[in-house]
Amino acid sequence: MDDVLTIGQLAQRTGIGVSAIRFYEQKGLIDGPPRNKSGYRLYPQKYVERVRFIKNCRDLGFPLRSVSELLKLCYPESVQIECAVVQERVQKQYEVVLKQFDELNRQREKLEKLLDACPQADGEDECGFLQIMLDETGNPCNG
Repeated sequence: MDDVLTIGQLAQRTGIGVSAIRFYEQKGLIDGPPRNKSGYRLYPQKYVERVRFIKNCRDLGFPLRSVSELLKLCYPESVQIECAVVQERVQKQYEVVLKQFDELNRQREKLEKLLDACPQADGEDECGFLQIMLDETGNPCNG
């Protein structure tokens, strides 16, 4: 029998929690492994690669449905990977990340304006926080 891992060992080798592995099993991303006589799940070594693949997809923001599709494209039995389809999925995720990046930049800019609008320790200026929060553009009113 090949070297097998407990769920804790698999979690440690892949850098995710035991609950995540169970979740991936529940969602059908990995098959439930056979159990030994004591009832412990014993994961073959090949699960390490598959779980790392899933973890890397999730780290890049791919939703579970897309991860499932990518697994089918990249881990079919005796079939060559369909690069064009994989590329399409990656392009879609890239566009999602770009939109998120743009939104985070807008949030950063507004927060910077809020920091700049607050009066200094001398207390001479009024705080522009409320005006910025009420202004759609995020620009403080000047006077």
